[in-house]
Amino acid sequence: MKLMREKVLEKTGFKGPVFYREPMSRHTSYKIGGPARIFCLPQDVEDLKKALIFSHEEGIPYYIIGNGTNLLVSDEGFEGMVIKISGVFNGFQFSGEKVIAGAGTDLCHLINQAGKQGLFGWPFAVGIPGTVAGAVVMNAGSSTLHMGQHVQKVWALDCKSLEFVEMRNDDLQFQYRKSILDSGKWVVLEVELLLQREDPDKIFLRIEDLLQRRRKVQPLNYPSAGSVFRNPDNAFAGKLIEDAGCKGWTQGGAMVSPVHANFIVNFNHARAIDVGTLMARVRKEVEEKFGISLEPELKIIGNWPEELEEFLRPYKG
Repeated sequence: MKLMREKVLEKTGFKGPVFYREPMSRHTSYKIGGPARIFCLPQDVEDLKKALIFSHEEGIPYYIIGNGTNLLVSDEGFEGMVIKISGVFNGFQFSGEKVIAGAGTDLCHLINQAGKQGLFGWPFAVGIPGTVAGAVVMNAGSSTLHMGQHVQKVWALDCKSLEFVEMRNDDLQFQYRKSILDSGKWVVLEVELLLQREDPDKIFLRIEDLLQRRRKVQPLNYPSAGSVFRNPDNAFAGKLIEDAGCKGWTQGGAMVSPVHANFIVNFNHARAIDVGTLMARVRKEVEEKFGISLEPELKIIGNWPEELEEFLRPYKG
C-alpha cells in the first residue's frame, strides 16, 4: 500500500484529522480489519465535500462509515479513503412528535433522549449500536417494524454533483434491510423522524425490558457485527443455521455463536479471513440441507483471497 506523498488531503484545506495506513480494527465493532490508505474525520459539510473532491480528482475510491457496527474489512485493508462521519454530523432537535437528527447521531443516545421527551414507538431500534444514518440507510428492524416507517425526510449530499438533496419517504424505496440510500450515491446528513407520544416512565420500563431480552438472546460478550445473514422469505436465518448444525462452529478465532446462530463472533483474536471463511461454510451447509442461499447482511470492503472473492463480491461496498 503505497501512499501518494506528493499530494495529501490536508493540502486541500481539509480541517479534520487525517491518518494514513490507519488500522480499521480500531473503527469496527468486530475489532477486525487491515489499514485504510487514508482515514479522515470531516468536521463539517465543507470538509466532507473536500474529501469527496479529492477522491474524484485523485481516482481514489472512498467508503463512508458511521460507527462501523455492520462492517467487515479484509485483513489487507482498504486501498482507498475511509470517511468517518459519526461523532461529527450529530445533534438533534425535537418539535412535537418529530425529531431532526444528524446522520452521525448515536441511535441509542437518541432513543434515550426521545424517551425523556415522551417519544417512542420504535422498539426494534433499542440496543442497536449504530448511527441514525446507518439505521436509515440499512432500514434497520424487521419486515414488519423498521426505520422506514418513521422517516419523513432525509437531507443528503449527492456524492458526484456535491449538491444538497431533500428526499421524502416515498423516494427512499424502503425494503427489508435496504433502501435507495444503500447505493452509495448520497451521503445522508440529516433525518426527520416521526415518533409516537407515550408516558416517559412507561417508555423507560419498556426500554429496559427490551435491553434485558436482547442480552439473553444475543452474544454481547464478544465483538461482532450483529446479524451476519439477512432473513430469507418466510424463514429466519438464525434458525436455519442452527437447524443445519452450525452453532458453535469455529474458524480460527471466529465462532458461530452458541447464543444466537446468526452471529459470528470474534472470540479469540479472529482475522477477517476467519469470519469470511466461516460465513462461506455456513452458507454452503444451509444451502445443501435446505436449498436456501443465505445473503450476507454485513457490509464488506477490501480485497479477499480468490476462494472468497466470488462469494463476497456481490455484497462489497
